[in-house]
Amino acid sequence: MAKFPKNFYWGAATSSHQVEGNNTNSDWWQWEQSGGGKEASGPACRHYELYKQDLDLAKVLNHNCHRFSLEWSRIEPQEGQFSRVELDHYHDVLDALKERDLEPILTLHHFTNPIWFAQKGGWLNPDSPEIFLRFVKRVVEEFSGKVSFWVTINEPIVYAYHAYALGVWPPQEKSFRKTEIVIDNLFAAHTKAYRSIHDIYREKGSSSPYVGFAKNVQAFYPCIPTLRNKIAVKIRHSYYNMNFIEKALRLGALDFIGINYYSRS
Repeated sequence: MAKFPKNFYWGAATSSHQVEGNNTNSDWWQWEQSGGGKEASGPACRHYELYKQDLDLAKVLNHNCHRFSLEWSRIEPQEGQFSRVELDHYHDVLDALKERDLEPILTLHHFTNPIWFAQKGGWLNPDSPEIFLRFVKRVVEEFSGKVSFWVTINEPIVYAYHAYALGVWPPQEKSFRKTEIVIDNLFAAHTKAYRSIHDIYREKGSSSPYVGFAKNVQAFYPCIPTLRNKIAVKIRHSYYNMNFIEKALRLGALDFIGINYYSRS
């Protein structure tokens, strides 16, 4: 039987839009109301109301950590205006985690954007990293005393690919050039957030946090092991799996890598 270290974390993960319900200020909600997606999220599983019961279930399963995302569109429903009610709600969630001895791992961006941000061009906007940074600074100042692990962006390549190359997620663009711009802006957003989070903890005299991103990784194999196919696999592995990670490592902007693994290709 495998033995894990005493401080090994076992848990589960959610994203706000998937579980909270009634995420009415986000671009995904707006898209769903106009017929986008296979099924509208609606009330989802009402985690916004039922988080204590949900976390009780996690504790029964012997979890000792929980990863969840802050919903940007709730916290900053209008540009530059932060909701005290929603900040207090997430304080309550963090307190509920602490009461159950569940270590919070907090995600700052998990696919959804405020409607106002989308209307300004979303992640195509050259100012998008700075706009996101304003949100990051506000919530990190708010929650730094309760959080040690931060995930800046969930699956940046997946988001860019589905929203701007395949066009199956909002804003449903189909442009390789726009996809590249979005990836660059997401990377800039991560590095700025990384520096800012560490700066805030340092200024507060707090223990250094752990800051990373969650990266979807696929195992690529050639269906027929010809030289051309092997080269294609190497290129795709480098571009899809490694490029974002290696750039962050070169800049010293990565304390951990969250690996999201679903399938091979």
